[in-house]
Amino acid sequence: MALRIRRDGRVLCAAMHEPQDGDTYINDALHYRLSVTDRVLVTEPFDQHAQRGEWWWRNAVPEGVDIDPFYTSNNP
Repeated sequence: MALRIRRDGRVLCAAMHEPQDGDTYINDALHYRLSVTDRVLVTEPFDQHAQRGEWWWRNAVPEGVDIDPFYTSNNP
């Protein structure tokens, strides 16, 4: 899935959030690289992600957000 980076810095699932002026669009290939290959973009387990549709930079996850274990495991 592609992403939208808002002017305020939020990273959102493009399928769940309408475009706004000033968004930076991240295509599927780059999203895959950032989230699966490099794991620098992280999100919540599916049930929570389906509610919010938000992603965070690995070192900037807000307090109280539970990240999917995929992003914290050592498996490539």
